[in-house]
Amino acid sequence: MASAGRREVILTESARLFSDRGIAATTIREIGEAVGLNSGTLYHYFKSKDAIVSEILVSFLTDLVERYRAVVARPESARARLVGIVRASLEIADMHPYATEIYQNDFANLGSLPGYPEIADAVQASHDAWYSVVEDGVRDGEFNSGIDIFEFQRMMRECVFMSVRWHRKTLGQDIDTLTETLTTVFLNGFVPPPSGAAAPPPPPKRKRVPERSVASDPTPPEKAGDDVQDIRSELDSLRTEMRAIRAAIADRSDAP
Repeated sequence: MASAGRREVILTESARLFSDRGIAATTIREIGEAVGLNSGTLYHYFKSKDAIVSEILVSFLTDLVERYRAVVARPESARARLVGIVRASLEIADMHPYATEIYQNDFANLGSLPGYPEIADAVQASHDAWYSVVEDGVRDGEFNSGIDIFEFQRMMRECVFMSVRWHRKTLGQDIDTLTETLTTVFLNGFVPPPSGAAAPPPPPKRKRVPERSVASDPTPPEKAGDDVQDIRSELDSLRTEMRAIRAAIADRSDAP
C-alpha cells in the first residue's frame, strides 16, 4: 500500500478508536493492531499519537472553514446561507468520520496537541461564519432581533453537530432530512411575526396531576342514611320472629 493510502487508513481507524475509547485510553499499540502494523512501523507515519489526533482535527476543520467561507460569500438571503451552513456542516462531518465526536469528547484536553494553535484558529473562524450569517439576518429583518444572536447561533450550531453523533451510521443518507428538520425547527421559530399581527396568547397553565400507581374512584362514599336504618329495623323484626318460632317449637316438643 502506498504511503499516502496507509496514512489515510491509520487516520480513519485512529479516529474510530479515539471516538469509542477517548484519546487518553487509546494506545499506539491498539492503533497498530487495528491497521495491521506494529508500533515501531507506525512511528514511520506519525511521530506520536497526538500528531495523529492533530491531523484528524486540522484536516476536518480546514475543510469545514473552507466550505463555510464559500457559503457566507454567496449572494443569497441570510436564511438560504444558514441552510447552506447546516448542510455544509453535515457533509464535511460525513467526509471526516468521527472528527466531531473526538472534538466534543476531548475538548478539554486538546490544548496539549501540537496542532492546537491551528485547531483553535479554525474553530474561531467557523464560529465567526455562523455568527456573521445570523447577524446579517437580524440586520436585514429576516430573523428576530429580540433574540440574542450569540446564544441562538451557538444553540443551533451545537444541535447540528450533536445530530452528527446521533446519526453517525446513516449520516450520509440523512443529510437532506436533517438539514430540513434542523432549519425548520430553528428558523420557523426565529422569524419575526407579520407586521401588525397580534402576539399569540400565552399557553394556559396546567396544574400538574400527580401520578397514581392504582386507579381510584374519585366519588366519595355515601353516608349512612334512612336506607340503612330501614335494614336495621327489618333485621330486628326477623330476630323477634325467630325467637317466637323457637318458642313454639319448644312448646310442641313438650306436648305428650
